[in-house]
Amino acid sequence: MGAYSNPETYIDTQTSQSYQRLQDTISGSFAKVAESYSARQKEIRTQLEENAKQIKANNMKAQERAFSYYKDVAKAGASDPTIDWSKTYEPLIKKTVNINLGDVNGNFESKQGAMKELAEIDASVGNMVNMIATFSGVGTVYTGAMDKGVGVEGGAASSNDPKFSSAMDVLTQRMPGIKEPYFKDADPKKIMLKISDKEGNIIQEFDADQIKKLAKGEGLFRIIPNQTAEFDKLKSTNSTIFETTPVKPGEKGDPIPTGKVTADYLVKDANGKPVVEVNEIVNTGGYKMQTFSQKVDIEAIKADTNFQATLTAQAIGLIKSNQSGAIDFYNDIMSNPKGRWKGTGFSFDPYKPFDEEGTKKFVEDYKEYYINTQIPPTQTIQKPNSNDVTLIERAPKPGKEKTVKTPKETKPLFTSNEIAEYKTKFEKLVGGKIMKIALPTKGRGKRYFEYMDGKVQEVDSKGDILNDKVTGEEFRAYLGVTPKAKLKG
Repeated sequence: MGAYSNPETYIDTQTSQSYQRLQDTISGSFAKVAESYSARQKEIRTQLEENAKQIKANNMKAQERAFSYYKDVAKAGASDPTIDWSKTYEPLIKKTVNINLGDVNGNFESKQGAMKELAEIDASVGNMVNMIATFSGVGTVYTGAMDKGVGVEGGAASSNDPKFSSAMDVLTQRMPGIKEPYFKDADPKKIMLKISDKEGNIIQEFDADQIKKLAKGEGLFRIIPNQTAEFDKLKSTNSTIFETTPVKPGEKGDPIPTGKVTADYLVKDANGKPVVEVNEIVNTGGYKMQTFSQKVDIEAIKADTNFQATLTAQAIGLIKSNQSGAIDFYNDIMSNPKGRWKGTGFSFDPYKPFDEEGTKKFVEDYKEYYINTQIPPTQTIQKPNSNDVTLIERAPKPGKEKTVKTPKETKPLFTSNEIAEYKTKFEKLVGGKIMKIALPTKGRGKRYFEYMDGKVQEVDSKGDILNDKVTGEEFRAYLGVTPKAKLKG
């Protein structure tokens, strides 16, 4: 039997140590992962907070332009509350916000196209602001002309379309109606203003450029030129014919006409002595009064070459600067009689420009109109020395004391309906809305009343003046109504 030996016992310590090391490794890894995850989470939270701040900042930036536009729209509504601008511009303003957000966030596929659209919106708002700014000018021009009347210098021309005048009444808030802004062809650059009556029927449409022209009195609404200043200027530049008063020292401007002509253009006899008419008036008290007058040498004035040249230049200048105004001046002023001026009785087509023949006729008639309305046929002078003048005695004329009689209450000559009708016509005449009326008399005749030079005159059937100013009191007496009945004039 072989020898028996007890084997050495094996104790495994490596495995447990390996497990321990593995456990330690796993624990450490998780700790590092957790630490790393926490740091990442913190980083993400910080980034989100920064993003939130940036988004808020971007939104604020995008809203800035919109806020500016909203202010412009609010101001426009305050200046004319009858127009709802916000309804038209709300979609554009919202689009502005979206474009700005896309810009600051970098979301555009075509930034150039977006920026172009933003520029168009900005221009559109600018057009609206400019349009609103000109409304007050439109009101001043239009109401000023209408207040003066129709068919008078500085007033509205009779050639204006009544429909257009109605649109102007709505535009300037003289008459109720609807004003609605919109974009023509959906183009924000083409802002339009649609004018309708209170029932919603469209009367007229205006664009921004037309509103601007209306505010300056250029075209569209026709106003008769007021030539008073130009007529006086012509007298100032012909001081050899017309007396003038020099301006005060330090003041600028032309000499001021006195309304008289110089002594060289007064009628003289064959010996060169002034021909003076002596007029005697005997008043009711038996006292005699004398006035002295001298005829103006109209023919000598006509023959003056400088006068003819400057008058011709003025007529041509009016045509060149304002041809439609020249036509209206002719049709509404020169065609009608006025004092010594008998009127041409002719009218040009208000919507057709002058041809060569028309220009020539206007110039020649303009010169005759000036001579007959701006140059008096006689001129009152101070008492002359009888040795230096040729005196022409006139028969004395008994004077009359002008007394104002209080109208008595009389029985009406007409029915109440007729009286109401004639009163309405008279008031329209006073307002310059119509130029002439013919009313019946008790004897089945006619009485003619005209609106001339800002007042009502009574004329005969031929147009000769019978009463140069008919008052409301006199017209009531004609109607036979009581003094208590109110009437303009």
